Amino acid sequence: MNAALVMNALVYASMLVLMAEAHTLTYLTSDAFNLTVGPLAAIGAYIGFTTARVLRANVYLSLPAAFSVCGLAGLLCCALVVEPLLRRRRGPVLLTLALMASGIILTTAVQCYSYLLMTRFDVYLQYFRLPNYDFAVGWVPGVFIVSTVIAAASVLLHERLLNGTLLGASLRAVAEDADLAMAQGVNPSKVRRLSWALAGGLAGLAGAYGSICFHSTTERGPILMTGVLASCLLGGVRSVRGAALGGLIMGVAEVTLIVWANHAIGAWMGEYWPLVPIAVIALAMYFRPQGMLGHKPVV
Repeated sequence: MNAALVMNALVYASMLVLMAEAHTLTYLTSDAFNLTVGPLAAIGAYIGFTTARVLRANVYLSLPAAFSVCGLAGLLCCALVVEPLLRRRRGPVLLTLALMASGIILTTAVQCYSYLLMTRFDVYLQYFRLPNYDFAVGWVPGVFIVSTVIAAASVLLHERLLNGTLLGASLRAVAEDADLAMAQGVNPSKVRRLSWALAGGLAGLAGAYGSICFHSTTERGPILMTGVLASCLLGGVRSVRGAALGGLIMGVAEVTLIVWANHAIGAWMGEYWPLVPIAVIALAMYFRPQGMLGHKPVV
């Protein structure tokens, strides 16, 4: 295994870490699978393309833009989809279906934006990657350094947020029982909106720097969701720490297994790389549904 492959695997793992943390933050406050994380990452990727190819600016300037735009999109998903359904006491299944529809809408918006850029700027956008806009420190690509710093900072900040702040205590209270938290003076709606905004920003960040290293398409978002769900189920859907661990394991496993299969079996195996997270989802649900760092529910 060469150094380039290891770095690519770790960049992809850092993407899954951020997106799995984003999913877990929203799952804790909404009790539903957030299927908009992948499409939000796709939006971040196209913001990266717009910054580098259209605006001719440094691609890393897209990171704050992606965090802001996708954070706003996450906030809108919460305000327009999640909260109205929760006020009507709708269950997790209906919430998940509504978020699936929201993800489809976001993917369609990405496709419309891609078509707009193709017609206005005459560039092919269905399949792109931005390695030529990256920097390097010796033989180490800049995206590896940036992604590692962002992922590590995200894990540390989440640990600090959840375990050392009033906001973290409020989030845990809402996750346990929103009605009881409200009786204790916590505003569940405010906590929920903040967690969704933060989750959207994290997904956008992952997509923005991921477009430097990996090919992005308008359908990239839904495809990424399999890896995100596998990461969360592997680590524990109610554990931010478990989501980060699951993302790290899944990212390295997906890249290394597919590269090995390409060499051992044939290049056509690359078309079937989603089978890796799908297999992990099935195995995790069967053998340890609470995840590696989760706890069995008390019956």
